Amino acid sequence: MKLQTLWYIRRGAEISGPFPAKLISRDWLLGRFQATDEASSDQVFWAPLDAIPELRPKIGGIKYRVVGTADAPLDWVSERRAAALRWVDERHQRERRSPYDTSLLAQNRRGFERRVQAENQEWARLRQLHADLDETFKHQRDRFVGIGLVMVLLLGLAVFAAIKLKAVNPIKVDFHGPNAVCSHPAEANVDWRRCDKNGTWLKGANLASAMLTEVHFNAANLSQSNLSYANISGGDLSFANLSQAKLVGANLSSANLLFADLSNADLRYADLRDAQLSGATLLGARLDEATWTDGRICAAISVGECK
Repeated sequence: MKLQTLWYIRRGAEISGPFPAKLISRDWLLGRFQATDEASSDQVFWAPLDAIPELRPKIGGIKYRVVGTADAPLDWVSERRAAALRWVDERHQRERRSPYDTSLLAQNRRGFERRVQAENQEWARLRQLHADLDETFKHQRDRFVGIGLVMVLLLGLAVFAAIKLKAVNPIKVDFHGPNAVCSHPAEANVDWRRCDKNGTWLKGANLASAMLTEVHFNAANLSQSNLSYANISGGDLSFANLSQAKLVGANLSSANLLFADLSNADLRYADLRDAQLSGATLLGARLDEATWTDGRICAAISVGECK
């Protein structure tokens, strides 16, 4: 495939291009280029347009010359040149008729005004339709945005209420014993005998010297709580979390401590006679001078087991 050569045109110090040869020939015919203008394909070697045969205008298959020759008289060449100029002008000029020609003949000849008016009306209807659709979409969008903002606000209020208004130490009250008021808050010397506190959260609570006989603390969280000298005899503490709890001198006789977590708990001087400790965790628990399940007294250096 032969590549087309592109040419640069130089007039004085001004360089334009690159242009194909046919475009330069046409513009030369139309008087846009002159024979004295220089042409180059690489902007290094320049030559006048008239010295490059490839760029000379062709009229009817004969290259045009500025002056007449023996084989091409000047008048004949000038006539062909004028015809070629008219043809080029008609092919490339956008609109030769006057835009102010409003005669009926001109309108009937081209029908231009009627087509433009019909197209303008159609485009006007389309623009109005698009505007209506945009307005409808805008209203729907604003509506959904408003609903979304309200939902986010309500969700934020719900989260705030759940965080700020929750009870610090909730106490489950289901069963009231005959000699106890189970609705009393967790405090020292509280009387919760036979109360149902299963699953309650009492981490770090102070229940020192509390009356807790036969209390139900199944699966309750009593970690780090103070139960020193509390009476929990016969209580149900199975599966309860008593890690790091202070149980110094506590009465745990006959208590149910199955699978209870007593790791690192302080059980010094506690009474564990007949208590059920199967599955209980005593890792790190202090048992100095505690009374074990079989009635023997643990040694003063008992940790994790009764020695």
